[in-house]
Amino acid sequence: MTRIFLLTDYRRQFYSSTKSRGGGIDLIRLAEYFKKLNFDLVVMPFSEVDLRTQNYKNEWVLYQSSEDPSLFYRSYLDDIVLGLFLQGARLIPDIYKFRAHHNKHFMEILRDVSDIPEIKNIKSDRYGTYEDYLKNINKFKNNSYVLKSSNTSKSRGVFLLNNIKDKLTIPRKISNTFSLRNIQYYFERLRTGKKPLYISNNRKKFILQPYIASLQGDYRVVVYGDKFYVLYRSNRKNDFRASGSMMFNYEIELPPNLLNFAKKVFDGFDVPYIALDIGVKDNNFFVFEFQFLSFGQYTLEKSKFFYRLEDKDWIKIFEEPDLEREISISVMKFISKPKN
Repeated sequence: MTRIFLLTDYRRQFYSSTKSRGGGIDLIRLAEYFKKLNFDLVVMPFSEVDLRTQNYKNEWVLYQSSEDPSLFYRSYLDDIVLGLFLQGARLIPDIYKFRAHHNKHFMEILRDVSDIPEIKNIKSDRYGTYEDYLKNINKFKNNSYVLKSSNTSKSRGVFLLNNIKDKLTIPRKISNTFSLRNIQYYFERLRTGKKPLYISNNRKKFILQPYIASLQGDYRVVVYGDKFYVLYRSNRKNDFRASGSMMFNYEIELPPNLLNFAKKVFDGFDVPYIALDIGVKDNNFFVFEFQFLSFGQYTLEKSKFFYRLEDKDWIKIFEEPDLEREISISVMKFISKPKN
């Protein structure tokens, strides 16, 4: 049997899910599914990964991320995943997909360096300080933009910038990182007369995306292997944002080529599963965001059907959702697929 290490967090939880707050994967059922597929699932917490006594080179490692407040625990996971990568573990998904989780700044870097033409029709500007942003403020004066804090989710930290006042005040507010050291520098200047090199008080990274106007909502497409689950999300009332609106609709007629488009993006990223936020305007598709691990499972768990490509046609198949089954089958197909 092929061995897979599955890493759980400090609460002995794995994966994000709507089944229960903070987790939800039934690890016993998941292990049973993997066993039927001839995989031995070894469940262990991140804290027991010992890179000195255990060599994970060429071992398959299925892991998760975290959205804990201030990302303290996420930083801890980052170190361990990087250590596994350096040792040669076969991470599911790869470390670059992990880096993009809860990190919109790196998500846009991943978009920029990818070879997937379908996601290139959005070009984001990325900033690490408000000062760097101000140097480029003139390029944003004439159009509307969507500002996103790098580490937020469910539309938190997402703002529409329509006018110059918003473009000056909102980026400054969301990037605020007040530093007491600047007060020390101030008094040092009074005492010595020497001008110190002040630290920026606005060092939270953020991105700006061109605003796609007149959208009434977007499509949440979640893919597990060859199963495509689709949910339409209407915008909030008097708002441009669909994420977090809880205004969902499964019984919708899909735009032509939406599934073909989503499949090209999924295949291009080479992952076992993916979640895509897609806007459609004038027969053009825009991938606003993409996630590869620890994404919400409402789209799958509340769906009564999925779509599958069969003989060049998309077939709607009714089936009771089962997240543990889809994880195991998707990972099996991913591992079995020939690698470049």
